[in-house]
Amino acid sequence: MWKKILLSLLSIALLLAANLNICWKVKVSGRDVYGLYSPSQFRECKNAAISAADEICRGEPQIPEFKRSLRVSFLPPSGKNKLLTDSMILSVPGIRLSDEVYVDGERLGIVGDGNVLYDELRAYIKNQMPNKAVFGSISGEVTIKHVYTPSGSETNYSDMVLLISGAAPVFYVDKDGHYA
Repeated sequence: MWKKILLSLLSIALLLAANLNICWKVKVSGRDVYGLYSPSQFRECKNAAISAADEICRGEPQIPEFKRSLRVSFLPPSGKNKLLTDSMILSVPGIRLSDEVYVDGERLGIVGDGNVLYDELRAYIKNQMPNKAVFGSISGEVTIKHVYTPSGSETNYSDMVLLISGAAPVFYVDKDGHYA
């Protein structure tokens, strides 16, 4: 009888062990990254971040240590690779997330924040508007794409506004719908 109880307990323990997942809780620059990551996910994200840093940085990148602590869970790892890789890349000194600017598919350069650029562009259009005009717009499509860049590689906003207005001239319309 003890043998059956012992075998039952052993089989329950093995069943539980078979459904456990070994995961890492990761800290980047002292901040927890949301989710749990499998060892292979952590390795893939770290390798991708190091490769990106090598490509982006001017000179040898200083890769910080990524702290991880072991977790055991019945649930599968829930962390997203993109989130962890982004956190790792942005923790490297000299790398920042910037906005790449395109007009009609043509790359013009990089700015620090696309929203600030849009505000500057609106102000430029408004300030240049003729008195009889009621509306102004650029003649092309401005597209912003988030990219990792070396710190300090951004074009200042006023120069970018001039580049945009040169690539897609501003047009103004009066109250009758004619060009002003």
